[in-house]
Amino acid sequence: MKWKSRWSEQHTDTDGLKQQLQSEGFNAYEWSGRPGGAYLDYIHTQDEVVCVVSGTADVKVANAEGTVEAGDRIDVPANTYHSLTVTSKEPLVVLTGMRRT
Repeated sequence: MKWKSRWSEQHTDTDGLKQQLQSEGFNAYEWSGRPGGAYLDYIHTQDEVVCVVSGTADVKVANAEGTVEAGDRIDVPANTYHSLTVTSKEPLVVLTGMRRT
C-alpha cells in the first residue's frame, strides 16, 4: 500500500493545499499534536488524509511504518488501523481531512 507522498511538490502554501483537499472530497482542517503525543491504533469509517505542515512523527498505516516531516502527505483508506507518534520537539501541525460521504 502506498500511503506516503509529498504534497509540497504540488503546492507552495497551505491555502492551495486546503483547496486541493476540498476538491478531492475532503473536509480539510488544521490539527496540532503535542510533542511526544501518541495517537495509537485508531480507525475511521471514511478515507483520511493528513498533510504535515511542520514537525515530525513516526507513523504506522496497516503494516507499513515510516517517519513523516513537513511536506509529506499520508493517505489512510477507510477502515484501516493507523498510529501516529509526534517525534519533534515542537508540535506536529497538519492539515487533515475526512472524505465527505
